[in-house]
Amino acid sequence: MPADAASFARGVLDAYAAYDPSGVMLSKSLLGSAGPSAGRASLPMGHPDFADLDLDQRGHCDAAVAFIDLRAFTARTFWDTPDQVVELARAVLTQVVEVVDDHGGHVLGLRGDGVFACFGGLESREPAVDATLAVAACAFALDATENALNSLLKLSHVEPVQLRAGADYGRLDFVRTGIDGASEVNVLGFAPNFAAKCEKAAKSWEVVVGQGLAQLIEDDTLLVEHADSPKRYQRNGTDQTYAFHDLRWRRLLPHLAGIRADLAGAPSSRVRIL
Repeated sequence: MPADAASFARGVLDAYAAYDPSGVMLSKSLLGSAGPSAGRASLPMGHPDFADLDLDQRGHCDAAVAFIDLRAFTARTFWDTPDQVVELARAVLTQVVEVVDDHGGHVLGLRGDGVFACFGGLESREPAVDATLAVAACAFALDATENALNSLLKLSHVEPVQLRAGADYGRLDFVRTGIDGASEVNVLGFAPNFAAKCEKAAKSWEVVVGQGLAQLIEDDTLLVEHADSPKRYQRNGTDQTYAFHDLRWRRLLPHLAGIRADLAGAPSSRVRIL
């Protein structure tokens, strides 16, 4: 796992360099120098509490949900070769997946050039812990990419990458959808939908959070209401609003050291405040 921002950056660059254009992994000796992430088997996707749902069965939990996404990647697909695009995206997203796992989250899926993640589950008792770990994962990933990875990419004459994130907290519904032999557990609900909207509202190096998650952050100086907030919803003559905020995530960085070590691989849903 990436112990710090430098390890995150080195993991991305080594994984990027360890793949040849034909799509065949290089020799084991080279992989050995590339670090564990380059040759590591992929982590299982989906939420373990709902992985065994049968077709059309459903379940739900309250949790924090986050989207961490490579921004301006469409332009990169125009300028770079397909091999360069695929391998850089793979290398970066692999490290982001590990960051989510290290912060007690579950990767629900990969969405093209982004990671869809959940923090919490059926065992959760501390919503503020799930929310805190979600934004901590976002902050770690953005900082490691902006300040460590991009420095190495520039030294390697590779165009830097850009990240952004959106998050919210609320009910997530899981339902296995499809047909026999071809189905997956789909995640529905206002919280994941609004988290996706927050991610789209974020510019490069921004984390935007919805009202449900913002209410769980004790230090309100970390929040600045977004210029386009609130979102207005209207139906049958009823008018309601839902706020969203820019998160001053850089202020969290001094407090991130040791979080993953304290978790020791446990999911956020098992954390208890004594």
